[in-house]
Amino acid sequence: MEAKVIIISVVKSNKSENNVWMVAITGEEQGKAYCKSPYKAMRFAFLLKKQTGYSIEDASLKALSEEIAKQKAEAAAAEPEKPAEQEAQQPEAEEKPKKQRKPRAKKEPKVVQMAPEPQQELIALL
Repeated sequence: MEAKVIIISVVKSNKSENNVWMVAITGEEQGKAYCKSPYKAMRFAFLLKKQTGYSIEDASLKALSEEIAKQKAEAAAAEPEKPAEQEAQQPEAEEKPKKQRKPRAKKEPKVVQMAPEPQQELIALL
């Protein structure tokens, strides 16, 4: 009997053209889970490892780590372009005057009159 292992693989989504990451335990059909990003797939795999005590397959972990590093590099390359665009847009935003709020009108407290309570007659028992 083989030891159960957590495997992570890329599968094609039937809803879109994006790839989806499947996290599963070998030999179990019900233990499958699908994640949209490799980062979330890795988090789920380690959560599953903690809950079940099974180890994560080394090849799957290596492929997942490479994919996460690739996505981080793409995000870092795209990030320097954004501040330049934002700096160009900021002078336009500064030209608009800020709206000032009107001070809130002070309300006088409500005075509620209570109806006088009827006095009870005292009866003395002798």
